Amino acid sequence: MSSARYYLDKVYLTYFLIHLPVLFCVDLVPLYPTSLWVPPSSPLHFLYELRVYYIETYNDQFFAPPPAPIPSFFTLFAFLELVFHLPVSLWAVRALLAGGRDTGSAVKRSGLSGRAELLLLVYGIETALTTAACMYEAFLWDPAVVTAEQKVVLLGGLYGGYFALAVLLTVDMYARLLSRLDAVDARKKDQ
Repeated sequence: MSSARYYLDKVYLTYFLIHLPVLFCVDLVPLYPTSLWVPPSSPLHFLYELRVYYIETYNDQFFAPPPAPIPSFFTLFAFLELVFHLPVSLWAVRALLAGGRDTGSAVKRSGLSGRAELLLLVYGIETALTTAACMYEAFLWDPAVVTAEQKVVLLGGLYGGYFALAVLLTVDMYARLLSRLDAVDARKKDQ
């Protein structure tokens, strides 16, 4: 296994370790009962304050309170975060922690299994497509509501980085799987 794959796996591990708290503290919050996070006396009120800070700082209309129109697809994407991103992220942390280790100058690597690479390929494709849809919608937001400068931060930084990593993950997992398939095909030809 190449050292490039080892270091990419470390990037993916870092991403998933960051993604998990973001899921629980930002993305999934609208799915929580409001009594748990909105009232000042609620046990998770810090999530409300974090949301207010996020909206005030980035003006992300996906998280703005009514009357901001939330596109219908965004609710589906939040559901996907719960039923797909959360379990895959938890699994990926474990798989990536077990998949490799650095022993100084020489990189020792057991690597991800083909099944793991396939799941991460699907995750990467789904994440890239849903993030691209959100970026396109955000690009179309009224400049009177979201300024060009705010769009640059949202599209170039927050959503853009997330999109870039999803594309990298997709291309990398595709290349890894293609390499596996090519090796199988080569063995078949030798028989």
